[in-house]
Amino acid sequence: MKKLFTVLLPLLLCLVLILSLFPAAARAEEESILDEERLDAWIKDFLTKNGIGGGNQIFSVGFCYTATGDCWYYNGDAFMYSASMYKVPVSMLLAEKEKSGLISQDTNLGGGTLKYLETTALIHSDNNSGHAMLDYLGEDNSGKGSKLCMQYASLDKSYFDQDFFDYSYYSARFITQVMQTLCEGGEERFPHVIEYLLQAQPDSYLNLSLSGKFDVAQKYGAFKERNGNDNNHITAIVYTPTPIVVTVMTRNVGDYQKLMAQIGSYLAEYSLELDDKLAARQAAQAEAAKAAQEAALAQAQEEQEQAAPSALNFTPGAQIEGGREKLMPMFYLLWAAILAFGALVALHAVKQRREKAPVTAAAPSAGARAASRSTARHSAPTRGKH
Repeated sequence: MKKLFTVLLPLLLCLVLILSLFPAAARAEEESILDEERLDAWIKDFLTKNGIGGGNQIFSVGFCYTATGDCWYYNGDAFMYSASMYKVPVSMLLAEKEKSGLISQDTNLGGGTLKYLETTALIHSDNNSGHAMLDYLGEDNSGKGSKLCMQYASLDKSYFDQDFFDYSYYSARFITQVMQTLCEGGEERFPHVIEYLLQAQPDSYLNLSLSGKFDVAQKYGAFKERNGNDNNHITAIVYTPTPIVVTVMTRNVGDYQKLMAQIGSYLAEYSLELDDKLAARQAAQAEAAKAAQEAALAQAQEEQEQAAPSALNFTPGAQIEGGREKLMPMFYLLWAAILAFGALVALHAVKQRREKAPVTAAAPSAGARAASRSTARHSAPTRGKH
């Protein structure tokens, strides 16, 4: 039995470690690293100071900290005309075709090569190139391929306004998730898309405040509708030490580039705080895991010492020395598993000894050997497909 415990000790230790770490992992997964109350208070104060929010104005913000995937939105579900922002997910569709080998940068898609269409659409926001990409995909200029593009966000179809499908109306939540997908996929999944976006608007939008500090892969959208609504948007990957996604969508808001630049600057600085917070959290988790490992090892060794001498007389309800509480139900299951495993080991050992024992029975006759071979041929298992 002592040898059995020596064999089972590593298994017991692994099970204890797994069970002890599950709750901590679940809490870490559920708890957002973002201080949403702080962000809510900041944006409300920002809008108040800038006199935004009256009449027919709409202002939306999306922010994603890609290290954890945590996102924050202000008015993130307001749908507005996307304008040229649609060129990002449409370029992602073509980039995946390039990655799969169906097309290349030199493939003529009608209206120009893939490289020409992507560079002019993403860097210079050329509408003719955007339309040519839609034509190649078999999509019209009204919906702008929205049904295809929705795959890049983890949103159910029921989330989307019908104008999303018919007229390419986006929300900050949707386009922020699209940019998060682009950031995570990178050049490996979406070749050249980020490369070209990094060259867009070097002296405007978020680069007004971030140029020289962090690289910015951004795409703007600007369009004044026939009803007078003036849509101006920006969505970007900001390459802080841990990249972030920033989206600002506006309708009928003046001086929008300046406001977007200020928001981008604030969220970039905030991400640096999050980096420190994340590092501290990971250090604490590592320390807790180390302490749990040491405690589990000590417990396992103690259980081995206590249980080995009296394993056959073990009573599940017995008190542990020192007046500690009764053993946890989970340990009962582990103990039962150990005993069952030990029984299997013992049976296997008996079986091996029997197989190794010398055969003393008389040799069978020739007729018996022939009958035995015939039986073996008829009883042999057949092989087939499973």
